[in-house]
Amino acid sequence: MRALITLQPVESKRLIARAVARLAEVRHALEDGVVIIGTGSTNAEVAEACTGLEVDRARFLAGMITRGLTCVTPREERKPNLVLVNGVPRDMTPLEALDVPGERKVLIKGANAVDNDGVAGVLMAAADGGTIGRLLGPFQARGWPLVIPVGLEKLIPSVPRAAARMGRTVFDHSLGARVGLMPIASRLVVTEVEALRSLAYVDVIHVASGGIGGSEGSVTLVMEGDGAAVESALTLVESIKGAPPPDPVLQVCATCSHLCDYAGRSKEDLPPFLSD
Repeated sequence: MRALITLQPVESKRLIARAVARLAEVRHALEDGVVIIGTGSTNAEVAEACTGLEVDRARFLAGMITRGLTCVTPREERKPNLVLVNGVPRDMTPLEALDVPGERKVLIKGANAVDNDGVAGVLMAAADGGTIGRLLGPFQARGWPLVIPVGLEKLIPSVPRAAARMGRTVFDHSLGARVGLMPIASRLVVTEVEALRSLAYVDVIHVASGGIGGSEGSVTLVMEGDGAAVESALTLVESIKGAPPPDPVLQVCATCSHLCDYAGRSKEDLPPFLSD
């Protein structure tokens, strides 16, 4: 049987989150270990899927692309990264979580780009690289699992080639926060393709992207498999259709200190698309 579906970005995020929560590495660490869930719109869905707790999606964001700009949630408005020890939220930073006894630790970090080689890319506005800059070395050095949930709306030709052109100090102008791009190779990059394969046991091909009228960023997929598997996949997809997107808390340009052409400008001095 063959079926054609389209997923809007927020629907993709919810689908991917369900698959991440079912990964063996994640389930085992939730039972006996440490799971670090970095902030982000996809990871807000992951946090809910892993804990069953309601997450403030609008504030479980740090860096983001919104209003047609690379931007950030004001630090005083954002929620911290979520640290789970034996499945229970703990009041500690990700760096503190590295010192929890035991070697069963998992980092779940969303991405801003992915290529056909399965290399993910994370934008970094912080000078120290933010969460991924501080944690990637310890996780790779120890061989701990690094899970990258990322939708195919973020597919680009080559993450390494893109990263070579990026950096906070390399731009003469930036309509939005200046950022670097960290390439990450992981065997646990989870897109809609991997999610549907693992949740419904269907083959999946990405056939189209984009849309209008609220479907911008959508991905269109073909699912193939035996009748029961495809029907199960369709039921799963229908269960997440219509998921609402978060309404992000926006940085005020006048008080923003990030490297951006609009930082420090008063409302009257902003272009029309930012002045409302």
